[in-house]
Amino acid sequence: MRIRHILPQLAMGNLPEDPQHAALTGIVATAVSGHEQRTRVGRAGPPGVDMAKIAAINHLSRHISLMGGTLPAVARQLATIQAAPRQQPAWMTIPAVGLACAAFSQILGGGGIEFLGAGLGAALAQAVRLRLLRLRVNAFALTVVCSFVASLVAALLCLALDAPEPERALAASVLLMIPGVPLVTSVIDFSSNDLVSGVTRGMLAFLLALSIGIGIVMTLWLTGLRIIP
Repeated sequence: MRIRHILPQLAMGNLPEDPQHAALTGIVATAVSGHEQRTRVGRAGPPGVDMAKIAAINHLSRHISLMGGTLPAVARQLATIQAAPRQQPAWMTIPAVGLACAAFSQILGGGGIEFLGAGLGAALAQAVRLRLLRLRVNAFALTVVCSFVASLVAALLCLALDAPEPERALAASVLLMIPGVPLVTSVIDFSSNDLVSGVTRGMLAFLLALSIGIGIVMTLWLTGLRIIP
């Protein structure tokens, strides 16, 4: 939504009222001058979420809405945001993710063993995830692998310690892989009548959820656990 408000300002009135289409893989913008028009397509990088960069871009867009800006200046600021390193190092995010998933196992009704299994599984999966992201592994393959690692570690630990409800640990261990941002943005797109983007992001969320399921099924097949009575 904000893209549609900001681009006409930067183009100094040369863009029509609704000239842009922002999709998962790129942005299409059309500039109009008299009887001439030109359309450009910009490709986006691989799917991923960096909330620090999203916040920085949101702050920039609001600044442009209030104060205005020029294309070269905005391009420089966007390049600076893109080049910025991660704000939280891996040694901080890995245990934080593990603790969050472990806490979720308690919300689901698990005990101490489930807490330990979900936390350890999620922490190891996050470490694998960061490594695979640096290698630019396909998002669906990454989700399958990380879900498998998280659920397998949780399942093995629960089996070794004879946990009464190992399924709680399995469910909580893959919380980090839930595609929350695509789901939320899909709903926002549908509410804005942007059906193409809504369907695209909704399908991405569905495929990522399916990938999580594949990883969990692999763990159940290897360990022989049953999570459905």
